[in-house]
Amino acid sequence: MFAVDVCRLPETGGSTFVLIAGLFLLVAGVIVARWVRQSAGRLSVVVAPLVLLGGFVLAPSVTDPCAPATTTVAPSVTTVASATTTVPSATTTTSTTTTTTTTTTTTTTTLAPVVYQVGVAGPGGGIIFYDAGSTQPWGRYLEVACVGWSDGTCGGNDVTDPTAAWGCYASLIAGADGTTIGTGAQNTTDITAIVGGCPTSGIPARLANDLTLGGLSDWYLPSKNELNALCKWAFGDTVNTVCNNGGSGGLSLANGGFSTDFYWSSSEANSSFAWSQQFGNGYQFDDIKLYTGFVRPVRSF
Repeated sequence: MFAVDVCRLPETGGSTFVLIAGLFLLVAGVIVARWVRQSAGRLSVVVAPLVLLGGFVLAPSVTDPCAPATTTVAPSVTTVASATTTVPSATTTTSTTTTTTTTTTTTTTTLAPVVYQVGVAGPGGGIIFYDAGSTQPWGRYLEVACVGWSDGTCGGNDVTDPTAAWGCYASLIAGADGTTIGTGAQNTTDITAIVGGCPTSGIPARLANDLTLGGLSDWYLPSKNELNALCKWAFGDTVNTVCNNGGSGGLSLANGGFSTDFYWSSSEANSSFAWSQQFGNGYQFDDIKLYTGFVRPVRSF
């Protein structure tokens, strides 16, 4: 069998009409041409070429329905804008952290506390006369001012201790009644206080409080028991509670350059009397504040 290509005719009738008309004109042109050859008339000479020309014009314009459709597409020129993407130059800074480990070695040097012996020089240029054996709330040692202390130096022309009345007779000084070792500093502070103290100048507590000796200014008038400890050292008494057993110990004054008369303490007995001690024999008694007694400052540390 033979294979026959079949193609679809156009759905519209316009193309078929043109095709038939073109064929008709071609046939007519052929007939006219033959007629022209046989006729010498002028009209046939003019008409025949026109008919042939029309046939040749219409016939090629008929599109073969089986020929592939050729679509002429106007070239589309698409202008694509050149996209220029500017990527900023990224500068990456890498920070290198250097960790320096410093090892601090703390060396704690514990210095052994200075141990003083009774009878040796103290930090303030005086003499150590009492050792509590261990540190107490007030300190451990008691130091007595040197001979000649009243002018702020040791020795000189003032080797005799100054004398003064205790002060403020018939007036009670609140807080100045401490008698134990370690209370003399507070007694002195209370006596010399601007408010509530004794305003009289030149009294024993003020002489001691105003002293600067050996570069130190923490001197004060000793309390009753501190004065007794000082008396015991002055007599070299290591056995009796009261210096020289209150005058019957058979001991003699040996140390410190003291007078043999009585010395004032900072311990107030009442509004009119304060405690003192006789350095001639060691006897303690409360004496009237109006009397004049000797003064020797001490300090604790």
